[in-house]
Amino acid sequence: MRATFLIVLLTLLAGASAAKAQNAPLCSDRPGKATPSCVVAQGTIQVETSAIDWTRDRADGASSDTFLFGDTLLKYGIGGDTEVRVSLTPYIHSRTRGTSGALSAEGFGDVGLSFRHRLLDGGDGGISVAVQPAVVLPVGSDDVSSGTVSGSVTLPIDIPLPGGWSLNTTPTVAAAADADGNGRHLAYAGVVAVSHGIGANLTATGELFVQRDRDPGGRSTQATADLLLAWQPIADWQFDVSSYVGLNRTTPDLELLVGFTRRF
Repeated sequence: MRATFLIVLLTLLAGASAAKAQNAPLCSDRPGKATPSCVVAQGTIQVETSAIDWTRDRADGASSDTFLFGDTLLKYGIGGDTEVRVSLTPYIHSRTRGTSGALSAEGFGDVGLSFRHRLLDGGDGGISVAVQPAVVLPVGSDDVSSGTVSGSVTLPIDIPLPGGWSLNTTPTVAAAADADGNGRHLAYAGVVAVSHGIGANLTATGELFVQRDRDPGGRSTQATADLLLAWQPIADWQFDVSSYVGLNRTTPDLELLVGFTRRF
């Protein structure tokens, strides 16, 4: 009798938790490079996927195209303020063409493990802050793997603004993999994003992204101006498109992404 009562109680609590999760705003890292401070509700599974991610670059007489298919982030809420995350890319294909011919690489990408913990929950009208440590494991195919373990720490900050606007700033410090795969080096980046709703279900975002990479093989700075659109037709689905435009010679000229978020 006690066992039956316990099973019924746990079932009711699980149902209440699921209902609460469905009523919460959808918390997606997509679209864009800025990272939100929100976390998925306890017991919630969420899938965020780029159906296709295409990058085009031209420099020094050569052109390159890189495609990521099914680039996916899996999230699971383990508490009111914490989520665990796994990122993976099932297939990467890149091709570079120059005066001496063409080179290509393809395969399964490296796997990322991370968690996000919300440090400050400002609700609808206050500042919210989180911390997100991450590690990337070099388990991908030889041609596309970084070749060594790397890690980073991100500090997402969300600030509500008057008139329905919102501001996000996301600083990141990383121990990035060297280009030759034999070590790690310092890299740091920052994103500033401003968003506003368009009607009931559409959100537009503009971003500026800057990254400084101190690779021993050659230091570089990359910068992009980004335009993002997210459409949420129902509570548990979101569809998005993104465009990243390079602002200097060391940044890829253009990156286009189409993807979705599904909450379970």
